[in-house]
Amino acid sequence: MDKRKAFTLIELLVVIAIIALLLAILLPSLRSAKNQARAVMCKSNLNQWGKLFYLYAHDNDSKFMVWNESSAAGGGTWIVPMLPYYEAGGEKARLCPMATKTEEEGETVPARMAWDCEIGEKIHKNSYGINNWCYDLRPGVTTVWGLTQADRRSWRRIDAKQTARIPMFLECWRWGGGPTTRSDEAPPDEEVRHNTGFGRYCMNRHAYTIHVCMMDGSVDRVKLKALWDLKWHRTYTMVDPLPQWPEWMVNLPGS
Repeated sequence: MDKRKAFTLIELLVVIAIIALLLAILLPSLRSAKNQARAVMCKSNLNQWGKLFYLYAHDNDSKFMVWNESSAAGGGTWIVPMLPYYEAGGEKARLCPMATKTEEEGETVPARMAWDCEIGEKIHKNSYGINNWCYDLRPGVTTVWGLTQADRRSWRRIDAKQTARIPMFLECWRWGGGPTTRSDEAPPDEEVRHNTGFGRYCMNRHAYTIHVCMMDGSVDRVKLKALWDLKWHRTYTMVDPLPQWPEWMVNLPGS
């Protein structure tokens, strides 16, 4: 008789168990590698944005765009003045790979949400935003988006020689934010969006870090607690005490 060899049921179950075990071991590593690749792409995007801001400043007497109060879509922000510089790069350069969908497109985690703005007939999606103290101001203007003392605090001009760690353009769930003091509170919940200050940037996008393009053009991956140790505006001082961290941030690593 022709006796053909075949797997027994036990052997088949052993093979399946080994495959399942290998997948359990490898999948977290593969997921981690994928997230690392996305973080590299995000950092590359912000490197490009640093160059774009320098191009804009080169064409405008080293100054940042002028902030103005406008009801037009994108008005009063960096979005419209910078449009000729970033539009050619397409949507990919405007989006962190970890935040490509808006809430309307089904994203439910605020830290992973892109924001959008309709300009003309086009919807511009973005994952990044400006430090609201990086604007120029017309004479007599003293506030930016309700932030007081802007005439004293705003950087107005881009300066590559600045030695302080000045955040210029960074990962953000809206087009900008404006921390005022080192004592400003952190968001009380990592899943809740906040309208101003550190809440615009303090989010879990890359293992509780975000990428920040500094005024000198360098790009750093910054831990969330370390955001409080950047020099956000001219009168921002490290003498002020840090806020009391909310529960979700207590055990995060510091600077």
